Amino acid sequence: MSHRLHVIEPFAAVIGGEINHVTMPLWTPWPVPIGWTFTGLAHTEAYDDGGATVSSWSGPDPFGDPAEILLVCEEAGTGVGSHFAGLSMSYPSPGVGEGPPHAKFGVEGRPVPLWAVQASTDRAVYAGEAAGRWLWVVVHPAESSAIVVEPMQLVDARQLGAELSVLPVGELSPRLMLD
Repeated sequence: MSHRLHVIEPFAAVIGGEINHVTMPLWTPWPVPIGWTFTGLAHTEAYDDGGATVSSWSGPDPFGDPAEILLVCEEAGTGVGSHFAGLSMSYPSPGVGEGPPHAKFGVEGRPVPLWAVQASTDRAVYAGEAAGRWLWVVVHPAESSAIVVEPMQLVDARQLGAELSVLPVGELSPRLMLD
């Protein structure tokens, strides 16, 4: 990954207004699924060659087991999504965008097709294009990939305004600290 990630504690991101200072969309499930908490924000500085944001969420998968999902928004070639996918390349694996999608999320009211990405075996990874940028969905553990079967609705957290104060906040995800 060529860019340094700035990691922000979830409480500081929500109450301190850090979410409003990022320059790219910060994808957030809305409404937040029952039992899920916001567990952190990471972002790169805005560079000429792109930037990225990551929001982390923890909660139960459809079977009630603990799961975590990272939602990455990045300019093409930034490498943040592939970093969290455990890949050494800057783009999703071949096959993304080919054939029928494996899942669909709603992003700001529009359906966004997502394709499975070959990644590390301890996580399930999906990628697609949303709002002219890559959307990476990284699910831990891989067995919790059923999370993406039910379409999640995402909005840009910067557009939530006062509703940010009702986001359920949890502990900072250690996954965001990976370098």
